Amino acid sequence: MKKGKPTFVDQLVRLGALVLLIALALGIVAGMWDPRKQKLIAFFGLAYPYILLLNILMIVWWCFRGRWSFAFATLLLILTGWRSLTTTFGFIGTEGLGPKADPDLIRVMTYNVHSFKPYGQENVEPVKQQMLDLIEEENPDVICFQEYFTRRKGKFDITDSLKRILKNPYYYFVPSSENDYEATGLAIFSKYPIQDKGEIKFVNGWGNGSIFIDILVGKKTMRIYNVHLQSISFDKQDYNYIDQVKQKMDPELYPSKRILVMLRRAFLKRSAQVDVMKAHMATCKTPFLIAGDFNDTPASYAVTQLTKSLKNTFKEQGTGFGKTYNGKFPNFQIDYIATTQDIDVMNYRIIGARLSDHFPVRSDLRLNP
Repeated sequence: MKKGKPTFVDQLVRLGALVLLIALALGIVAGMWDPRKQKLIAFFGLAYPYILLLNILMIVWWCFRGRWSFAFATLLLILTGWRSLTTTFGFIGTEGLGPKADPDLIRVMTYNVHSFKPYGQENVEPVKQQMLDLIEEENPDVICFQEYFTRRKGKFDITDSLKRILKNPYYYFVPSSENDYEATGLAIFSKYPIQDKGEIKFVNGWGNGSIFIDILVGKKTMRIYNVHLQSISFDKQDYNYIDQVKQKMDPELYPSKRILVMLRRAFLKRSAQVDVMKAHMATCKTPFLIAGDFNDTPASYAVTQLTKSLKNTFKEQGTGFGKTYNGKFPNFQIDYIATTQDIDVMNYRIIGARLSDHFPVRSDLRLNP
């Protein structure tokens, strides 16, 4: 039967589908384009998970309408971006519930704890205790904290609590802000002896940076990087960054344009921070992993370049959409653990505890002899 002439609605849908295909193609290549050279494409990398979902819906629509060639073309483009697809959506993996399956495995966790309090609130004792209970239950061998918070004494002496919970582990804490009463910053707690440690500073990176420790696992040395890249959220934790932007911005700009400018500047900052991290990682002669809050989606330039040649633990063992941010935007995966090729990834789990503005992520790893 001969198909009739496309209606106005059909033409409109086709135009929308074409726009989505172009957006998808740009999202796929975003990981290869430095935002400092091509600023526009970075937005498509950030939006890739949303664009992917819309294109999947278009495939369903084309199948429903019997437009098989359109459905196939859309599917083909999605599969062309296999790396972006598999780092955004996991098909087959192992979650690894409960204790470690083997005592020789290394259980690693990364957790942006938002100062051990729910977002937008002051210190809340029950929430802090729930976070500590969660950590005790998961019993990580190594845990990387972003936005770590502790007081010198009292109920919010988190460092003392963690040393007790994790059986007096070794730890390294570098405050980004502190006084005589309390401190916040990056921290790594380890059950393995720390042989060396250090800080990697970012230029103009208020509240962002990286620290590392070298631990002795059996007779082998392994490095742990904990990183917190430039934020892209628009909540209180970013007010310092927003204030910096406003000083250089026309106050008459519409809010949406201000948001775009903030996003663009965050892209640029993360690109520079990735350069710093990659240069340092290139000097590491031992097996290592990098974990933390990258503040960008899997298809982005920052994540693509920082995990290049590494094993992304979500890609290896994650399933579904890896949502790690417990907020409105970007409500997909922005927290990561990635390892060198000589480390096997046994499982991957995002723990759905709505306590901080991030979900904790953990993975059991095996360091090859």
